[in-house]
Amino acid sequence: MPPEDSSSPFEQFNAKLKELERRLSALEHPTQSDAPHPIAHAVPATANIVPGSELTAQLPPGVFSVLGTAVLGMAGAYLLRAAAEAQAVPSWVVIAIALVYAAAWLMWAAKLRAGSALARHAYAITAALILSPMLWEVTVRFRMLEPPVTAAILVAFAFLAMALAWRRDLSNIMWVGMLTAVITALILMPAARAPVVFTLALLLMALMSEFAADRGRWLGLRVVVAFAADLAVLISILILGDSEAVPSEYRAVSAGLLTGLVIALFVIYAVSLAIRSLILRLKISVFETLQIAVTVLLVAWVVIQTTHGTGAPALAVACLIVGAACYFAAFGLLLRHRERPGFLFYATCSVVFVLTASFLALSPTPLVLSLCSAAILTTALAVILRNTSLCLHCIVYLSGAVYASGLLGYVGRALAAACPHAPGALPALAATATILCAVIASRFPGEQPHERILRLLPMTLAVGTIAALAIAVLGGLVARGGEPSFPLLAVIRTGVTCTAALLLAFAGSRWRRLELVWLAYAAFVLGSVKFIVEDLRIGSPESLAASLFMYGAVLLLISRLVRAKSVARRS
Repeated sequence: MPPEDSSSPFEQFNAKLKELERRLSALEHPTQSDAPHPIAHAVPATANIVPGSELTAQLPPGVFSVLGTAVLGMAGAYLLRAAAEAQAVPSWVVIAIALVYAAAWLMWAAKLRAGSALARHAYAITAALILSPMLWEVTVRFRMLEPPVTAAILVAFAFLAMALAWRRDLSNIMWVGMLTAVITALILMPAARAPVVFTLALLLMALMSEFAADRGRWLGLRVVVAFAADLAVLISILILGDSEAVPSEYRAVSAGLLTGLVIALFVIYAVSLAIRSLILRLKISVFETLQIAVTVLLVAWVVIQTTHGTGAPALAVACLIVGAACYFAAFGLLLRHRERPGFLFYATCSVVFVLTASFLALSPTPLVLSLCSAAILTTALAVILRNTSLCLHCIVYLSGAVYASGLLGYVGRALAAACPHAPGALPALAATATILCAVIASRFPGEQPHERILRLLPMTLAVGTIAALAIAVLGGLVARGGEPSFPLLAVIRTGVTCTAALLLAFAGSRWRRLELVWLAYAAFVLGSVKFIVEDLRIGSPESLAASLFMYGAVLLLISRLVRAKSVARRS
């Protein structure tokens, strides 16, 4: 071995360290080391132990240097603050220097090499700690900056963070810069008495985050920014929504400006959703679904509140346009590409928006007429295209027509209250559409459970409608235009229920429609409940005898009808 004085100090230290490791290993495992060790190279165990070295060894390398540099950076910020309070230089000069100083720390953090994660975090946080308190003081405490200027500085800081982080995908720089701007804006909203200005700033930050997310960058950050933007819009509505109740310390704004902010929020996330789902073919996430729902509710709320209801027609037109766009996206773009998650989302949005627009803008007669037409059209298209979503749309439109026309109340009165007279024009129109949709929906193909249910729902509405009309007609005929007695009305209802059960059982077995058989048994069960609740309570001996006779006949015939037709089909 060469003499020690011919080697470098580093090599000497390395040799001694290896010798120490070997000796420690020999002490821990004495059976694995039997060879004698030269005493000349023995190093006392305590010679290399420095007080506090165990703690230092557990910390990342260079941590004290990084923290010391960050503390010096904060000292520079306080030096600028002292210069401002001493009025040694003009205030605007100090503010400009402080802004450049914070930006310099952020740029320094972005310029560090890849292995300096700790320093990058520390220097970026230093920039945030310099900027945010400084903006608070010069905006709220000293009133040196107007809120629009402060909001612009926050947007610029967020944009600088995104520009610095973009090329190397520095997520820590982007997170620190954007969170600093977002949190400072939320804090300054009430403190500076300028909710609209900082809401606009947060909308611009939301636009930045969505731009980055559409390119696959920092997807988690968009959730935080979206929540902040929603919260800012909500605060603005609560404070400035009612022009007659704006607090004295706030400046009132026009309803158009407040509505424009909310619409801008919806447009940002709707366009981003369209890009991600229609162009990039990405799956629509739960966050995007909830965010669109929140923005729609905010738009509806601000329009109704600021206009005191007079803005409903304009809101209806907007809903109709969005609904038409969703129909085009679902059935014009996504259906042929079989993008099922996106298709279901846009298909659901389309019917919701169109139905909302109809109820907002139309009076009862045009409303019922349009909903009935939509129900018949979607039912026919569902059968032609064999599309289950359109069949669901038919059920939604048909249910809306039944409710808006008063047919639902008419059926309820016929089945459980006094005998109704002939239905009016609107209930009759809805009844006709209901029966027609049930006939068309019976042609909808498929024997899967969900396909049977899609046929069952229009048929249920049609059966209830026909039963109500039959009760009204029979009640009028038996009572000769007057009001039938309650026992007689109970017998009429029992007869109609039993007849419906038998006809449904026969038709379901004859045309192999299991859903009609389900309806037959459901009618019988509901009739049995009705017999217990109504007939036994108000019926006379004659009416009870008639009702029991009819129920006995149904019990004997309904299962035989189903079984006989099933045997005939198998044979």
